[in-house]
Order: sequence, then structure tokens, then C-alpha cells
Amino acid sequence: MPIAAHTTGGHSTLDLVGGIAILLWALASVSALLGWLTRLPRRYRRRTADGGGGRGFGRLRVGDDAGPRQAEHASATVTAVEHHTICESNPGTGVGTPTRPAEHHGRALAARRPSVPGPRCSPETLEPLARRLDTSHRLAIAEARVAETLGTLPSDRWLLEHYALIAGHRIPFLVLGETGVFVICAVTGPPAWDELRLPAEVAEQHIMPTLPGYTGPMRVGLCRALATSAIEPRWWCRPGEAGAWMMGLESLIAWIEHFGTDHGLGVSDLRRLRELAAPKPGLVPRAPDVVPDLG
Repeated sequence: MPIAAHTTGGHSTLDLVGGIAILLWALASVSALLGWLTRLPRRYRRRTADGGGGRGFGRLRVGDDAGPRQAEHASATVTAVEHHTICESNPGTGVGTPTRPAEHHGRALAARRPSVPGPRCSPETLEPLARRLDTSHRLAIAEARVAETLGTLPSDRWLLEHYALIAGHRIPFLVLGETGVFVICAVTGPPAWDELRLPAEVAEQHIMPTLPGYTGPMRVGLCRALATSAIEPRWWCRPGEAGAWMMGLESLIAWIEHFGTDHGLGVSDLRRLRELAAPKPGLVPRAPDVVPDLG
């Protein structure tokens, strides 16, 4: 009897140990399965970023030697592209197309485009445009100097309009004040004859009619703002053509102020002109659009 009891107790211990082992194995299996299911979406996103992605956007690839930051940047780019594609393919959902992901996508693609090495054009191809751009840069400097000089006029006694657009003509500087009305243009060197004639014709034909009842003359001045030596004001014209005054930057204010005040505008006139020219709410009468000829 003691032997039989001992044998029965031994089988019970083995069964208990076996049951615990089976339970531990089942728990380990379940844990492994859950871990695999957790990593599955991450593997899919990594495979998509490496070039095996869907058909809705271009192929984006991370190089073999890419660091963690580059890989993270590529993953963010793919996510932005996917989001942008989904929103565009479902216009009826009421969700607006995001702009920031699209901008990020455009910048990412532009950064990945290879640069164009070496020259594509001969110097003869580029030189004519380069000369025009150089002239444009010089003229911008000259106009900035004229604007700075005209800015010294007292604002209560003078009205300065920069780049006024009248009848399709760009007026570099329209100045009104106590000695009259002036059209002033900056030039980068000795003016051609057309540069003397055209501003005067624009002033006579298009600006004077906007001041009905004004009896004074409209004076046109060309300022050589880049000249290295002093240039005294002089009147230039050809027989039978309109002319203009020409002077240096250092003589500009003196030239404006030396005319008498017989046809000048008063302080109240300038104040009223500013009020009338200020932007107004609602619909206002407007002239038809005219393409500027920069004359």
C-alpha cells in the first residue's frame, strides 16, 4: 500500500509539471503572434518607402547609405503623398485638398531632381538678355536714389506718387506741390531723343486731361541719378518736338523749387487730393484695363 500511494503521487506531480509547461508554451505562442501582428503595419510602410509602394504616386526610394533622418524624411514624404492622393481621389467626401502636404511633396521632388551640370547655352545666347538685365538693375538703383531725394520734400506741401499708372503709361514719379506739377524720370546715362520726347507727350496727352481747369504747365524732368559729376539743369529738345529738362541728382530739388508759385497747389488742395484718391469701400467707377507700355 505505501508503494501504490507513492506511485500515484508521482504521476500527479508529473501531470502538474506538464500542464504548466503546456500553459507557458501557449502563452509564449500568443505573445509571439501579437508581436508579429504589431510589426506587420510597420513592415508594410517600410516596404512602401523602399520603392514597392502603390500605384497612386511616383516611386520614392531611400538610398542604401541613408541615415535615420533621411529615412524619416522619406517616410514623411510618402505619408504626405498618400494623404494628398486619397483626398484628390475622393472629392465628394467634403474634405478640402490639403495644401501643406502638397507643398512638402513638391519641395521633396524638387530636391531630388538632379542639377543640370555644365553650360547649356553659349555666351552669345545669354549676353543680350544679360545686358538688358544689367540696364534694369542700374535703372532700379537710379530710381531708388531719385525716390530718396524726392522724399526730402515736405509731405504737407508736396504729393509724391511713385509708379503711377495712367492710360497704360507707367509714370516713374508724379510730383504735385507749391510750384506746380512735375513728371520726373530717372535715367542711367545721357538720354536718347525719344527719352526726351515720349515723357513730354505722355504728360501733355494723358496727364493734363486729368486736371481739368489747371492752367499751369506740366514740367518734365530727366534725372541722371548715376552721374559722378554735377549736372546743372538744362532744357533739351529738337525742332518741332516736345522736350524735357535734364539735370543731376544734386540739382533735382533746386530745379523743382526754383519755379514760381503762381500755378502751385496749396496745402488744402493736396489734402483734398489725397482724400479723393484714397481707396474706397464698395463699387467705384473704373477705367478699362490697359496694358502698360512702360513709356
